[in-house]
Amino acid sequence: PAFEFNADGSYKGLLVEPAATNLIVNSASLADLTAEGTGIVSSSATTAPIDGGSTVKRVQGSAINDGAKISFTAASAGNHAGSFYARSRTGSAQNVKVGLSGNTGSTIELPSDGSWIRCSNYANLGAGARDIRILQVDTNIDIDVCLPQAEQGTIATSYIPTSGSTVTRVKDDITQTGAQSLIGQTEGTLYVEVDWRLAAGTLQWLLSANDGTGNNRFLIYKTSGDELRMFAAANGGELTNQGESSTAYSGIQKIAFAYADADFELYRNGSSISSDTVGSLAALATLTDIDLGQLFSAIYQANMWIRAVALYPTRLSDAECEALTTL
Repeated sequence: PAFEFNADGSYKGLLVEPAATNLIVNSASLADLTAEGTGIVSSSATTAPIDGGSTVKRVQGSAINDGAKISFTAASAGNHAGSFYARSRTGSAQNVKVGLSGNTGSTIELPSDGSWIRCSNYANLGAGARDIRILQVDTNIDIDVCLPQAEQGTIATSYIPTSGSTVTRVKDDITQTGAQSLIGQTEGTLYVEVDWRLAAGTLQWLLSANDGTGNNRFLIYKTSGDELRMFAAANGGELTNQGESSTAYSGIQKIAFAYADADFELYRNGSSISSDTVGSLAALATLTDIDLGQLFSAIYQANMWIRAVALYPTRLSDAECEALTTL
């Protein structure tokens, strides 16, 4: 996994991602990039972001929905994310949209200072030949584009360069085994701070203490129904599984899950958001493993930036949890 930083140099977090495949076969050279509508595609001497060596193309157009497109093959039906890096060449802000085989997303503003912006969108596509398009919203466009990516899922993961064939990046796998001395066995608190990125409709695991199975564990996760939840199980029996909608979350989120016998509480950004006073820990087996940003079986990676993690061997008080999670 990669520690990443914002454009201004400030710390963003540890990016924990699942495996992904860039379905664009010539993303580095843009050999397959063609004009869309009455758009014009030409060469550009601009240096690409990320790797500095990939090809950059200039895209011009004079009418709404002019632009450029590049093709890919969707192996199976389902959600696919498409992305380009783009920048304005004119010294003025320009507005674009990303389309996937006719499905266009929200307007994205390219800043007037010419800085690179990753523009992305996702759509539910059928299997077969598809394309990603970068389209102008205004009546004139003059931009640079590069580093296209098409992948299964609802968000654009880290760029994967390709040259002649699709390329797969392996998943991030962050696990500490033999960690029983670090985990509160009869009471405790899990804490995680993230820079939130919603993968809509997809499970995202943030932090878990477990015995290497799903039978005994405490965890903080985001459901496929887009809810942040605390979860506890002992000897295969569910003790608690509740929380709140996370669809409006953005930016930094500080989350704590405090637990003790018949005492479970979830905190976010300085407030308690869910509590449960039912569930005995009497049958809980010894917890030995810590998984960061994934399920114990190394799936459902968080697909967001994890900034800080802490495990406490005691159930922190309400006041302590509120202070710990205050932004």
